[in-house]
Amino acid sequence: MDDMCRVEIRVLRDVIDAVEERLRVHESAGGYVLAPRSEVLAVVIYTVIASARASGHYGTGSLVSAPILDEILGGVEADPWEAAVYAVVMGQALMY
Repeated sequence: MDDMCRVEIRVLRDVIDAVEERLRVHESAGGYVLAPRSEVLAVVIYTVIASARASGHYGTGSLVSAPILDEILGGVEADPWEAAVYAVVMGQALMY
């Protein structure tokens, strides 16, 4: 396994951890997760892949270039479109 594959696996793990934390916080605040966790994670991972593709990145290492990662992983001001996409993806799974 080359270094870029390891980096992509780390990014996917970080995405899964971030989504899982958001779901836990939502539930601890009395909210409900309407979809199975596996479905939520699959949709978010697909969104990362689509974001990378839409930005013109393909092949090994492309996932780390997905603009939506700024919104999911935080720490960087995300593009408004990416922020909106992530809000819709997560909003469909959560209910108070």
